[in-house]
Amino acid sequence: MKSQKECRNEDMIGAAVDLGSTTIAVSCAELTSRNELASFSFPNPQSVYGADVMTRIRHCMEDKEAGIQMAELLKKALEEQLRKHLGTAIDRLCRVVISGNTVMLHILRGMSVKGLAAAPFSPVDIEYGEDTISREEGHNFTVLYPPGFSAFVGADILSGAAYLKMGQTPAYDLLVDLGTNGELLLINDKAGYGASTACGPVFDHAVAGAAYGSECIKAIAACIKRGLINSEGVIREPYFDRGIEIDKGFVIRQQNVRNFQLAKGAVYAGISCLMRRAKITAEDIGNVYISGGLGFYMDIRDAFTVKMLQEEMKEKIKVSGNTSLKGAEMLLLLEGGERQKLLSYYAKLRNRTQCYELADLPEFQDIYMKALNF
Repeated sequence: MKSQKECRNEDMIGAAVDLGSTTIAVSCAELTSRNELASFSFPNPQSVYGADVMTRIRHCMEDKEAGIQMAELLKKALEEQLRKHLGTAIDRLCRVVISGNTVMLHILRGMSVKGLAAAPFSPVDIEYGEDTISREEGHNFTVLYPPGFSAFVGADILSGAAYLKMGQTPAYDLLVDLGTNGELLLINDKAGYGASTACGPVFDHAVAGAAYGSECIKAIAACIKRGLINSEGVIREPYFDRGIEIDKGFVIRQQNVRNFQLAKGAVYAGISCLMRRAKITAEDIGNVYISGGLGFYMDIRDAFTVKMLQEEMKEKIKVSGNTSLKGAEMLLLLEGGERQKLLSYYAKLRNRTQCYELADLPEFQDIYMKALNF
């Protein structure tokens, strides 16, 4: 088996990883030819410790071994999946880029999450990082970590923003990452504003029987159109007690609707608050990029039916897939001066961006309460 020093450039393989709270996505490629060798995803095994990052933080705070166990679970699962999809070619793996939210990266790297548990939310390290990993077989590889914006606007958002080439013109662009954690970035060439919203698992698997959160949104949107759910989110009779059966085993109940209202209202209110900080309206935004697992599968028309997004954004939507993974792929394939240019771009985006804890903004609660309605 070749060591890292013995790997000829044309032999090297790299892997880009989007470390999602619910799903982990991986793309592998030859570093010189840039030919894709494998692309796959698998469930994050840390979900046994809770569906969202705050639950996992609590586990780490209550049990010192929990963080170590979560990291080992992830490393083992990633190794198994890479072996499964690369086969013997895994011997040529020389570089891995891991993008993800701040909590997931802290746990993976063995950093304390104590500072992420309560205000003022101070991460240990959100700078660009490189680690050399030694494997038992004697084969070493380098792991690169893109930097993040803040405690809850992570490397996944910065990687995505760089991939989308945001912040290069006077017009503001908006990135809305919809998943277990909803993250928002509003930025132009002078200023940036970021925030995260607590969506929990609502946008991943809101209702038992729905394979994706997008199915739940589609179902709720259809019920609103049919008048089965009113503007305040109340299921009408005779379905209030028994729920609305969409398919066998897939039933929309009142609690499902309430949970969904809380999540979609937080996204809408978060966007509104960032626009207020920038002193702009929805009409002033150039592009609205929708990323994340939900963004990929969702019928964007449903987002407006349930009033998750401002109506004025209808003609500006660009469904962008997994921008965190695409951003990780971009870093993976760059070397030398080109990589330094990307790191400089990261720095410029970070330096002009102010991230907010939405609950601390005086206008948030009022906007949020109004945004709960359909």
